[in-house]
Amino acid sequence: MFEQLVGKLPVGIGIVDESFNVVYLNDFFLDRLPHELRKNYKETPVTDLFHGQGKFLKRRLKSVFVLQHPSFSYWEQRPHIFPFKSSRPITGEETQMYQNMEILPVKDKVTGQRYACIFLQDVTAQASYFRAQQKLSEALKKEHEAQRKLIRKLDTAQSQLIQAEKMASTGQLAAGIAHEINNPIGFVNANLNTLGQYASHLISICDGVYSHIENFNDELNEQIEALYQSNHYELLKEDITELIEESTDGLTRVKDIVENLKNFSLENSEGVQTVDICTVCNQLITLISAQYSTPQYKFDCELEKVEVMGNPGPLKQALMNVMINAAQAIDTKGVIKLSVQESGDRVIIKILDSGCGIPAQHLKRVFEPFFTTKPEGQGQGLGLSVAYTAIEQHQGKISISSKEAKGTVVEISIPKQPSHSKVNSPESVIEPSDIVQEEV
Repeated sequence: MFEQLVGKLPVGIGIVDESFNVVYLNDFFLDRLPHELRKNYKETPVTDLFHGQGKFLKRRLKSVFVLQHPSFSYWEQRPHIFPFKSSRPITGEETQMYQNMEILPVKDKVTGQRYACIFLQDVTAQASYFRAQQKLSEALKKEHEAQRKLIRKLDTAQSQLIQAEKMASTGQLAAGIAHEINNPIGFVNANLNTLGQYASHLISICDGVYSHIENFNDELNEQIEALYQSNHYELLKEDITELIEESTDGLTRVKDIVENLKNFSLENSEGVQTVDICTVCNQLITLISAQYSTPQYKFDCELEKVEVMGNPGPLKQALMNVMINAAQAIDTKGVIKLSVQESGDRVIIKILDSGCGIPAQHLKRVFEPFFTTKPEGQGQGLGLSVAYTAIEQHQGKISISSKEAKGTVVEISIPKQPSHSKVNSPESVIEPSDIVQEEV
């Protein structure tokens, strides 16, 4: 009766021996295994049953067996340990399961055999609620910020609106503290490199001592063996290098993001100058992908450098606004492709996304100031208007082709060398008759 109860519990329960072979799985696990494995799962290594996360599971199980302490993994750290689906009880909708996992050490009182018991809890509903609350909180913050800015900016000139949009998109605060962030990143990175070298030397010393253990007397031999086992030397040796490498990689990614944000956000007072479009696009992809990780980003350019004469601030802002719109148009999964080509004395920039597209009735209004289809508080309707003005100041053209539920292509064409100093004039007026749009 107890075994039936455990088998029917709405949580996953699995038992693994010290060889990482599966001894028992309850119905929660069995129902989610392929049919051909359900009857013959016993004595099968857990890494074979769930090979996708085999390395992670083996590390956690080894830690439990060696240290004889529980191990926990929560969905915020690793959302999908096992490749399971979670079904909504009413709608039947299936989504990837968010999971909390706990591994406990257990011991057979009769045989003395040690096991690890895996408890797996489906927390998809809680995770969805938590994320919904996060989105709601962010939406409320954006709405409050938007209202505060609108009250201050309604009777300002268009140049002030452009600067306000830049502040909202790139984050002046982040640009201002980038230098302060880089200082601790620098010494932490140096310390990690030194720590890696120290760890390598210590491991070499320990391995050298162990290789000569047979030359010591029996008492000293036993003491050294006990010292290695009590401090779990093999586990430390296996994990320490990988942990240092993972920390170094993460620190490098943080450094790259901060550096790109600083370079992208800095205002330049020199006016018209040479702008490398390829560098700007690479910086832009780094920044946007850090904030919007759902789409897959691709940069297509056969040339190493594509230069134009222009004002870098407005050009960067225009491209960023278009890229943010593309990222926000993709809800769950999709692709954003940014390409740069030279065509005679002009540069063609295309931004393609596989998002929700633009309805035909809205296509002719997308460049109008304050026009937005986003919920109230989630957008001011200035992004494409600001982009159009910046491109027009550089004597360029911007066109949009879109089909609802299929995607959107934004094409920007700017001359490499403007014919006069119009790029210095931030007060250019948007003329609706000048807007070029196409519907696919």
